[in-house]
Amino acid sequence: MQEFNLEKKFIWLMRACLIAFLVIMALGLAVPFFPEEDNTNTSGLIFISLFSTIMFGGFAILTWKALRGLPYADIATDEEGVWYKHLGKEQGLIRWGNISKIKERAYMQRLDLIDSNGALLLKVEYQLLGFEILRSIIFENIDHEGPEFSRKEFKKGVPYHVFQLSGVLVFTALGIYVGANGNPILGYGAMSLMVAFIIYEYLTTAYGVRVSTDSFEVLYPLGSRLIDYPDVSEMGIVDEFHKGSRLPEVWIVSLKAKKPFKLKNLGIDSNVLLSVLQKALQE
Repeated sequence: MQEFNLEKKFIWLMRACLIAFLVIMALGLAVPFFPEEDNTNTSGLIFISLFSTIMFGGFAILTWKALRGLPYADIATDEEGVWYKHLGKEQGLIRWGNISKIKERAYMQRLDLIDSNGALLLKVEYQLLGFEILRSIIFENIDHEGPEFSRKEFKKGVPYHVFQLSGVLVFTALGIYVGANGNPILGYGAMSLMVAFIIYEYLTTAYGVRVSTDSFEVLYPLGSRLIDYPDVSEMGIVDEFHKGSRLPEVWIVSLKAKKPFKLKNLGIDSNVLLSVLQKALQE
């Protein structure tokens, strides 16, 4: 049996966030009662008070609800299945055969284990110590069946391309405006660097992958790269961290490439994508 417990520092961080949200909410409530000057905008103060109270009060409620569930997030697993530690194996065992799908909840920072009827069986928090090991255990013990596992192509949606193009146009227009109105260094210099960075990231980021009988074709805006199956030396889920959030993506390591091919946000969960790619290699 293996046990996976929640990181203590995460619990303390959540408590600190709750206190911070409550303090800011209290300050927001107190704004209208601060000493006023003759030219004070009363309606503006009331708006600030309401806005901060509603927003940070909402954050405080969500954080409090999350904190209430943290003591019950620890998980144990063995060859038969997985269960919440506080329930014990006898009462809480979920057998591997009953789990039909793993759903990634990136914004909630967890995995949902779902049965064949779509019912939620168990939540796996990303903040569990040894989460990568637990995810691998779950991945290896469940069946990978369903229409999504038979797909041969995965791509980012049209909104992704529209968003990238919009970013280039917006920052270009902003740079021209700022440069033409008295600040050429900021307008033409800094904004040019920003536009160049957006274009570079767009052109070097894979927006799709195709699976064929003998190779993977990784798609880029200006072309594609073929990875023959014999050249694949390693493949797996790697977590990138952005502002404290865990963002899983699939990496393909090729013997003929200096850097791994990174596949992320292709309209499918990373665990499903990895399963499809691994199945193609084995066939």
